[in-house]
Amino acid sequence: MLSHNILINTGNILSLNEVKKKAGLNPSDELIETLKITLKDHESPDDASRNINGQHDVSVKDVERIGLKIAVKVFISCPKSESLKAALDQVFDVLQTNFIDSLVIAYNNTSTDDALASLQSLWTIVEEYVKLGKLSSVGVSDVDTEVFIQLFQWANTKPNIVQINLATCCVVPPALQEFTKENEVQLLTHSDPSQILPQNVVDDIFGEGVHVNWLTRYQVHVKCRGVLSTKGYLVYINKTSPPKN
Repeated sequence: MLSHNILINTGNILSLNEVKKKAGLNPSDELIETLKITLKDHESPDDASRNINGQHDVSVKDVERIGLKIAVKVFISCPKSESLKAALDQVFDVLQTNFIDSLVIAYNNTSTDDALASLQSLWTIVEEYVKLGKLSSVGVSDVDTEVFIQLFQWANTKPNIVQINLATCCVVPPALQEFTKENEVQLLTHSDPSQILPQNVVDDIFGEGVHVNWLTRYQVHVKCRGVLSTKGYLVYINKTSPPKN
């Protein structure tokens, strides 16, 4: 079997008329629509690796970095620290910055048995980047209350953000609400599905034999105007195919 990696950068989706016309898309549908637009002019790559880029973003080219607020959410299914590191490094490179104001990790783990150990493995990278001055506010998404508390108590760099999805949680767990209030942790809600890019959708977009290693959503706000100027996705996939005869 032949295997190669592909990085898809959607570019600034706020400039895509096709997406603008479909206002109100949920996060998963927005990502799917954006990927289809980005990929429609690209054939399936045959080389060992390749980058596919969407529309170039010029919305903040004249704004100094101090005037921007960059928020990133990393969706990752494997607790490998090198995967998170690669995801962050790609965001820094694409956005041409060395600092992210807000980072949230969404680790999709169906088993709660090793959830804490997996998050701890990923958190070591978060702490490394915080020490380097590359990250400011950091947190996790959709984590069991007890797991979050244990992560918080274990971590040297304490998570100061926790996101929950009220569509699946209905109400904020009282224990989590109390803990976040006592420890000055931002308790935020979101509308991302547990699987923002399900495997059946991946098969439909890319064909069979494709695995999503990680994906990130980045958003850039212009502070003085209080507006969202840039929003995009990075999707890193591995594609396997049978060798050619």
